[in-house]
Amino acid sequence: MKKLHAKKEIEFLNAEISDWVRLNLITSEQSEKILSLYEIKSRNLRMIFFIAGGILLGLGAVSFVAAHWHELPKIFRVCVIVAAWLASMAAYSFFGMSKTRAGKAFHLLASVIFGSGIFLITRMYNIKLEWTAIIGWWIIQILISAFAARDDWQVYFAQILSFLYLNAVNAIDIFALEFANLSRVSVLEFFSPWNAFALIIFLWLAWRFISERGIFGVNMLLTLLLLASRMSLCFGGTWTLIILVLSGAVLSMISKWRDSQIFGVLMLGLFGLLLTWSEFWQGEIFAAEIFGFSGKNFFPVATAVFVALMMLLNIYKGLAALGIIFCTLLAARYFFDHLFGYMPKAWGFTLVGIALLTAGIFFGKIKKFLNP
Repeated sequence: MKKLHAKKEIEFLNAEISDWVRLNLITSEQSEKILSLYEIKSRNLRMIFFIAGGILLGLGAVSFVAAHWHELPKIFRVCVIVAAWLASMAAYSFFGMSKTRAGKAFHLLASVIFGSGIFLITRMYNIKLEWTAIIGWWIIQILISAFAARDDWQVYFAQILSFLYLNAVNAIDIFALEFANLSRVSVLEFFSPWNAFALIIFLWLAWRFISERGIFGVNMLLTLLLLASRMSLCFGGTWTLIILVLSGAVLSMISKWRDSQIFGVLMLGLFGLLLTWSEFWQGEIFAAEIFGFSGKNFFPVATAVFVALMMLLNIYKGLAALGIIFCTLLAARYFFDHLFGYMPKAWGFTLVGIALLTAGIFFGKIKKFLNP
């Protein structure tokens, strides 16, 4: 049975086999037999016409309905929404479900129609439902679809909506670190609202079920934002950042668990960078003079040195990409903050360009060293 492959893959295989024949690793007869097992994947022109025609017909139908939406009876509008959802699910099934990109695209379209339908129906019938509650139910539907179909696209969509939801219910506050250094709520309120933590847990379960690295990365970011926001309310901003940076440093040393190590490096890098600004060192205890320097000057620099050393250690331990990224960000932060304004812009941009090129060369050598 012949295996179908893209034209570029067949061309690459052909070039490789030619080299094998030239090096006398295989004979010409063997090369012909190997090549006979593969065939260039042909594009089905008829299928392309069907897809393009279906999309245009769908757009035409949507345009017609949208133009007469308010003139249609309510029950007919509901039928249109349900029919659109059923049509998307039928197309999802027809195109191989979550095994193909076309199938995933129609599955995603069905989820978009489902959530949009909830908004439209609640407005049509004047159902008093907060938009945050609608997004919550929408996320639940998407996660159910993701688990049922093992569809990573659904999880990515759920993560985007989760970020909006967590911001809407004040579980994540991206400005929460610009706060006073005194505690404002009790530790018991750390887990409020509970549904924010439940949502994060379900996203992690989805990652474990589907095993997609991209999902892991976004989950880490959402979790870090949630932890920082909730901790800031309980302990104040400065102590929150210190706790997270030290926790990240400890986790980054656990090389036995690669995922926890990556999580720790991100925590150390993201919140360590914030602590290099004196504005985040709030409180009298950090204003005292140390080694002849004021606390506002000493602590940010000490943090920068600590983060840089930890990143170099993590580069040595194998996390070259993350370590170099945060070292570069740290260097860029001091360059633009202290040096860039005192030199001609041409020189500034030139030095930045040289630094980036050097980092690229350095990164390549590190990868070769770690993976000889």
